[in-house]
Amino acid sequence: MYGVYKSKKIAGLAHRADVLIEMSFLTGLVSFCAMPVFAAEVSDVAPDQAAIFSAYEDIAESGLPERVLKKVIARGGKSKNYTDLLKLDGGTVGIAHFAVGGLAPLYRHMDTVKYFGRSQQEMITSYSSACRPAGREGNDTGWGCYSKKWWKDGMSSFLKSPESEGIQNAAWGELMRPVVDAALAHGWSSERQIAIALGIANSVGVRGFSTLAAKSKWSAEATLVAYVGTNEHRQRRRDAIDLHFPPNS
Repeated sequence: MYGVYKSKKIAGLAHRADVLIEMSFLTGLVSFCAMPVFAAEVSDVAPDQAAIFSAYEDIAESGLPERVLKKVIARGGKSKNYTDLLKLDGGTVGIAHFAVGGLAPLYRHMDTVKYFGRSQQEMITSYSSACRPAGREGNDTGWGCYSKKWWKDGMSSFLKSPESEGIQNAAWGELMRPVVDAALAHGWSSERQIAIALGIANSVGVRGFSTLAAKSKWSAEATLVAYVGTNEHRQRRRDAIDLHFPPNS
């Protein structure tokens, strides 16, 4: 009976993950990478490895996403900080380097009227994906949000505020939920496996993660190896995962 129940639960999670990823694509919250393909295989969870997590809510409550953000993505401040404000992609901000469509969840958790004098809906519609117009890339040279004084000043004020850290953590959790749901749907249940999923998705987007994992038959370790390759930045991210979420953890 438990096996039947678990199979139904995994199938339900897989359907929810598909829906959330599609919603994320439509709202511009994730990278426009290749379309995700969910393979039938269920990860590399060893029979004697007890499942730690079974739902996104459990993971969020544990504080794992925040720990991954600080220890793996930001590498303890060596790579990223809560006060980062860069010209890249028309305006890249905060510890998760929110940019383009990724700014939308940040606006949703902010008091945008306080910092920009504009409503959340206006900021999401006109100053998230639109921060990097079609055909533009690299640093903002006058075409993005960063070059708008009111936007830059407002964002700088927010990033330095006492409330900024908590808001950024919440926004990143929202942005990464489709990743967690997809990982859970394929049997990734340990802290290390979720850390691998979050670390990769922060780099290549939800669709990029899903495609890479599917090609690796949803083996967390194989997906990490495929992601890293010979890229030095990705090697540092792998090393941070290994340090804070070692194998067999």
